[in-house]
Amino acid sequence: MRLIAHRAFASCYPENTLVAIERAVPDADMIELDVRRCGSGELVVVHDEVVDRISAGVGRVDELSSADLSNLDVFETGTGVPTLDEAAAAIPADTGIVLELKERGIADDAVAAASTVENEVIVSSFDAAALDQLTVDDPTVELGYLLGLNPDRDFEHALDLDCAYLHPHWGHLLLTDAVDRAHDTDMKVNVWTIDTAFVAGLLERKGIDGVIADSPDVR
Repeated sequence: MRLIAHRAFASCYPENTLVAIERAVPDADMIELDVRRCGSGELVVVHDEVVDRISAGVGRVDELSSADLSNLDVFETGTGVPTLDEAAAAIPADTGIVLELKERGIADDAVAAASTVENEVIVSSFDAAALDQLTVDDPTVELGYLLGLNPDRDFEHALDLDCAYLHPHWGHLLLTDAVDRAHDTDMKVNVWTIDTAFVAGLLERKGIDGVIADSPDVR
């Protein structure tokens, strides 16, 4: 069972930052990062639409340039919002990368960026349309679908998109046969977001392939 560092272990380190990535890598099999497009066109690694929560700055990510975002002091780390290229370069080749698309219209660019690194890469989203917009055919990059409030409908979306991975919430799996359903269709299952080793152990016995966690202590 693989351990995937959610936002580079968000409960331990300043999420989605280069500082967090550096600290998370020794304990993680894969690093999960949130991806958006900034105002100057680059893909950047940040969860929120605005920068108010993560810094003393204000404004929308899609209205700020990569230079503006780089100059922020994110979570008082002395570092700014990294571009996707910078974040990917900070992750060793033997550590996988999961890119969660936070908006539509960026799938091709995310896959193009992923194709420049040697890491295993999964591109995921809650939004079927965000993944369906992908036109780049890169066999080295696999798709993952995050299950939301309608797991059965989302499961069908994952099949339609030919996803290699299903990313359901852990609570959905404890009472359903979703793991077996996914494995029967050759999809692997990475579960979010795990907070305790106890839950991780229960899910491992159900046959999941990976846990997406905010802390390395779940393993």
